[in-house]
Amino acid sequence: MNRSFGSICCVEYKPFSAKRRDNPGVYKNRRRTEYRLKKLVWMGSLFYLLMGFIKVTVASIITVLLPLYDRVYTDAGALIFIEFGASIFGMLIQPWLANRMSKKTMLHIGAWGVAASYLLIAFLPPWPLLLAGFALAGFLGGIIESVIAAVILDGLQSNAAIAMSRLEVAFGVGSLILPLTIGMLIVSGLWNYALFGIAAYCVFLSLFVRFTRFGDAEPLFVPAHRAEVPSAVPAGAASSGPVGAVVAAAATHHPSAGKKRLLRTSGALMLPAFILLFFFYGATDIGLVNYLPSLMLETGMADAATAPISVTVFWAAMIAGRMFAGYEAEKLGYRKYLFIHWGGMIVLLSLFALNRSAAVGYVLIVLLGLTLSGLYVVTLVYAKTLMPRNVARNTSILMAGCAVGGGLFSVTAGRMLDALPPSYVQWTMAGIALLSLLTYVVYAKEQRSERASDMVRA
Repeated sequence: MNRSFGSICCVEYKPFSAKRRDNPGVYKNRRRTEYRLKKLVWMGSLFYLLMGFIKVTVASIITVLLPLYDRVYTDAGALIFIEFGASIFGMLIQPWLANRMSKKTMLHIGAWGVAASYLLIAFLPPWPLLLAGFALAGFLGGIIESVIAAVILDGLQSNAAIAMSRLEVAFGVGSLILPLTIGMLIVSGLWNYALFGIAAYCVFLSLFVRFTRFGDAEPLFVPAHRAEVPSAVPAGAASSGPVGAVVAAAATHHPSAGKKRLLRTSGALMLPAFILLFFFYGATDIGLVNYLPSLMLETGMADAATAPISVTVFWAAMIAGRMFAGYEAEKLGYRKYLFIHWGGMIVLLSLFALNRSAAVGYVLIVLLGLTLSGLYVVTLVYAKTLMPRNVARNTSILMAGCAVGGGLFSVTAGRMLDALPPSYVQWTMAGIALLSLLTYVVYAKEQRSERASDMVRA
């Protein structure tokens, strides 16, 4: 008697074509859902590419702006601080706005507002108006970033770390492309054309949102008080290919995300602990991005001509790491992934503080980029898994914590470099990484004890 492998497993096996013939309606619905989810992730990636542009604009053009306006680096620090502060305000106000207008409306306003601010900057207005332009871009960028993160985290209940890592890849690509483009245009004196290009890209994003329909995911965009978001994406949404991995099977119960009832705790320290983690991460990540060239120069690992290459190397490693960070986190589990990568960050930053060899320094920069590449998104997804309610509010608060940490450390590190040897800044970053790991370990220990108590009471 012929028996197929499917019948041995107590399930009648049918080839894919037979399934398609027997259930054409189900197959068509699954394909339609898969396509709509792909559009959701691609939309997020396109907007995160814009976020990468916004985050590095000041650093990319500051050497041109200061001579044009007869300003000094103290003014540059004020410009960076204003943009950071506006971005934090945008992230914090986004949940309040989400209760009163649709997220698509916020994306439209954000895209057109950023376009207007970049046009203003490109025409080189008086210094106060220039500050206002950067403040507006930072404020609207903060709103856009938190809106996209909330939509993705709400819409993908499984493999969210993979989805967010894809968005971060787009962010890294934007952060890498803009400085290179402006650097090439500076030679011909046409650097402001890059800002015109970003303004045009913002108009394209608004049109993309206007004419794109997301089907089952449309409720994710309505005002929060009217939202009826499904608890999970349909189980048939999985697909093949690189994007298919992002939108894979939200109804499957992954070990990292499926045990929500066991992982959910009543500890009042949960949100503050994650805020601290993001604060420390922002200090380390943004500090490295802003001061890697200075540290390489001041420690003798590079000269003035080659020091800026360190940031390009770091971002290239970050982009490469983000391509695989989500898969690694889903395979290892979020808790184990975070412990390994924060521990590795401590070791690498300590070696970077001790090292004075240029070759070893660039190797350490690559390893740092790979280690940090997934910490932001994995921590964000892990926080969402443990705190499934108020995702939009919590996401905005955590992103703001990251921005505050980066802004404060950037100011502090600049003053330290003026008054102290560069090794003090390097060891400070290693100390911050140690504080991150200690915060995580203490919280994880408390969580395990609460889980044990809940199981005993049950």
